[in-house]
Amino acid sequence: MRALVVGAGFAGLAAARTLRQGGAEVIVFEARDRVGGRVHSATLPNGAVVELGAEFILPRHQTIWSLAEELGLTLYEKGTLYGNREPRGGPRVTREEIERALDLVGPEARQDEPLPALLERAGVGGGAREAILARIEISTAYTAADQPGTVVADPAARFGDFPSHGIAGGNQRLAEAMADDVRLSTPVERIATSADGVVVRAGGAEVSGDACVVAVPAFAVDRIVFDPPLPGWKSRAFSAVRYGDAAKLFLMLAEPSPPSATLSVPGRFWTYTQLAPNGTPLPVACSFAGSTPPDDPGAWAAAVRALRPDLAYDAAAEPVHSTWAGGAYSARSLSSPLDDSALRAPVGRLVFAGEHTAGEDHALMEGALRSGIRAAGEVLELS
Repeated sequence: MRALVVGAGFAGLAAARTLRQGGAEVIVFEARDRVGGRVHSATLPNGAVVELGAEFILPRHQTIWSLAEELGLTLYEKGTLYGNREPRGGPRVTREEIERALDLVGPEARQDEPLPALLERAGVGGGAREAILARIEISTAYTAADQPGTVVADPAARFGDFPSHGIAGGNQRLAEAMADDVRLSTPVERIATSADGVVVRAGGAEVSGDACVVAVPAFAVDRIVFDPPLPGWKSRAFSAVRYGDAAKLFLMLAEPSPPSATLSVPGRFWTYTQLAPNGTPLPVACSFAGSTPPDDPGAWAAAVRALRPDLAYDAAAEPVHSTWAGGAYSARSLSSPLDDSALRAPVGRLVFAGEHTAGEDHALMEGALRSGIRAAGEVLELS
């Protein structure tokens, strides 16, 4: 069996790897000049490795742990408390007040009620309300007014003192370790399907196969011509996916700082410090903004310094900036809900993967990997 995979992000690479393990011949097409998709590691001038894209490996992410172990990669604890960020800049609030508020809203959360309305109904106001809304809008990279109250329990938005991890050398190393026979800088233009197989046109050439895994973000599906066209229910499901806006900023430090997590309530960003894989503090102040990321890196850098005046910044080093405008990761929107079953449903010999197809694990690296493994299983069932 020959399987074609469109997209060399975590979902496409996990699908390709699983297909090869099942005995299939696999060819992967990738529009970028690198693998990893929205996972992109970089080395700063001071030697620190940072994540320009997806970063935190959280509890329950067993697929990442298992794959890393199989591929000889090491996970390390960052020391950053992803789920416990000290709010600053808004009304005064204590950690205990936030915890009590979450205890109130958790059992009351409904899929059809916006988070702000839930907080109001539960009597949560003041600093607790503002801190919770800021945290959710940052983590989901999407406005809280269009998200259900149940978002406070989503894996990517959880509160708590759980550990966070990364892959030593950068999360992109997992993509590179999975990559095999990937045709880089080769965007797919057309996918033609029949009862017998699939023909993909990419880079001016056509390649035939028995089935195809489409593992690109929902917003990129309409860049591909499908022949015959995707059915209406499938196209509508892709068009309905909402993506958040997010950005990252890295300020190099003259002196490293122990792990910390600070949230700018009005700025809708958080700044954190972490450990390096060797257990020493990483000499970088990392910041992530969601829902309304700043346009001006210089102004954002000034806001970070004002939020964290305790850090010793390297005055000679330029900020490093990364943006995901309109395409950070999928959000569970009230106005345009994710149709989980339609997004992951195959169409003939076309099978679909990507974090947006991962149900409760959407918006996560873990979800992308699981979706790719699931899609590979569906392809193998066709043989």
